[in-house]
Amino acid sequence: MKRKFTAGLLAALMALMSLLPAAGGAEIVGRTADGYIHRYVADNGQEIFFASGTEEALVETGTDVNFDGHPDLAVVTILGASNAWYEFYLWEDGRYVYAERETDDIINYSLMDGKYLVSWSNDGNAGMLFHAQICRWDGNVLKTVRTMTSEEETVTLWEGDTMTTTVHLDRLHVTVREAAAEGEQVILWEKTYAPLPEDPAAFDEMDAHFKEGLADN
Repeated sequence: MKRKFTAGLLAALMALMSLLPAAGGAEIVGRTADGYIHRYVADNGQEIFFASGTEEALVETGTDVNFDGHPDLAVVTILGASNAWYEFYLWEDGRYVYAERETDDIINYSLMDGKYLVSWSNDGNAGMLFHAQICRWDGNVLKTVRTMTSEEETVTLWEGDTMTTTVHLDRLHVTVREAAAEGEQVILWEKTYAPLPEDPAAFDEMDAHFKEGLADN
């Protein structure tokens, strides 16, 4: 099977490949059950402590993640073969402040249109399975605007008191949802691809529905 990636996942993976250990000013000061506690000294002399699964402190320093004109810190807390989990520290009044968020985990992030942060995980099957979210800042709080999930189609049937769940490994079900009032989400678009899509146009279609209408907001 040929490798297929959506535009969002491809951009995220390119960013993942560029990760480098934090230059000087980083040291391990403790251990957790599954990783390390790092002490990182930022360019302004501020000490930042964070937990990470990696022995090396991976801190991106040159990206303005909240689009306010000042570079922020993007800290890697977990690093896998094709996914990196992030937390952010935003530059505010001469110091870095931990960014709160009302989102799922931020994985393989990229920036879009000067106002959106996109998270896009690789969940398997050469990138065909994924969970993506488009997020926007509300002050120092990152909030989810829209999500897209791609998963193997699952069908559940009830016969009396018996429940049967069938997972179709040869079918892909993609759903785009948008945040609504009181934390609810509404479905904007969904489609089942059977058999699994091989045409790049299918992934362009997913990406188009994921971003549709956002330019007007």
